[in-house]
Amino acid sequence: MKLLCTLFLLFFGITAQAKNLQYAGVWKGSIGDNKLMVCFTSSTFAEFYYLRNLRGILLDPLDMTPQKDTTRWKETNGLYGDDEKISGFWEVASIKPGVAVKNLDLTWTSPDGKKQIPVKLSKVPVMTSPRIPESDICGANYYKPLEDDLPHTSKDLKFEGREYRSISTPAATVFELPASVPGSKNFNNYARNFLKDAADEFYACLRNGGKESDWGRGFEPLIWTDSKLVIKDWLSNVVCDGSHGMASDGYETFDLRTGKIIYTWTWIKQGDKNSGGENKQKTPLYVLLEKRKNLELEQCLKDSDTFEIDSPYAGKNGMVFRLSQIYPMALCEDTITVPYKQMVPFLTPAGKAAVAEFL
Repeated sequence: MKLLCTLFLLFFGITAQAKNLQYAGVWKGSIGDNKLMVCFTSSTFAEFYYLRNLRGILLDPLDMTPQKDTTRWKETNGLYGDDEKISGFWEVASIKPGVAVKNLDLTWTSPDGKKQIPVKLSKVPVMTSPRIPESDICGANYYKPLEDDLPHTSKDLKFEGREYRSISTPAATVFELPASVPGSKNFNNYARNFLKDAADEFYACLRNGGKESDWGRGFEPLIWTDSKLVIKDWLSNVVCDGSHGMASDGYETFDLRTGKIIYTWTWIKQGDKNSGGENKQKTPLYVLLEKRKNLELEQCLKDSDTFEIDSPYAGKNGMVFRLSQIYPMALCEDTITVPYKQMVPFLTPAGKAAVAEFL
């Protein structure tokens, strides 16, 4: 959930220094007949979405002074909204200083001032989630409708003769394993949580200017044996904040007996010391991979030969390593397959056993 975390950190950095707000928190309610969720984070930042479309709208403060909380807000489109794109105004009814606020009455006014609609909100209790830390700006209670209410479709498919079921929402496409697989319960929980994370990411991206037509997220089977499963996790090249696009591929290996992720660096001698980076040593395996990379200098960050190496996975023809280097304008990456015969000196006993299963 790298994209979502990045956006959370951005907003947290904006609001952390802002003045506290007496009615800060998460609220649910309605504007007229339209149900919505609202998050007031501080006196300088708030947002909301209608449950009918799950698209975020930002609220910018008006008439803020050091002596009193903001009571008037304007709706804007996207993180970089301006006055030309105002879609309405909100005004909070009077609040008694120092009193806990459980219900909030506001008035929504159209940009031309000709139409007014009552806004009725009730405070939502704080809810924590193992996926969304309590430190995140709006918290799990704000995102729960996003995660739970997305429509989905399913389809029964086969991968090399093995049955599975794909599940698609507007935010992502994943798959579940049949109950006959011993670890299906844990793996399917992973898939469902992935869909929830993707729903949050999708919402955050659209709210900040991303195009729905550019969005693509999900995972699919890549390697499947009787006891192991490798999935490819992907994000399409999408611009979510008006600057640079981002795309990524990742790979996870699961033990089908338990349905849990295997940390595959345990298959390699010296473990994640092989993963490179600025503060890691160049192990014999790292040196081998660096020599085999097929990248031209102009594709990557000049004056640097430091690459990060993801956890490997066992492929059909050898152990597969993904090398990457992130710099301001792009992601420089390469995928290298080392034949199993060449990998033998680098494998731990656990690695040799895993390779034997794949072979």
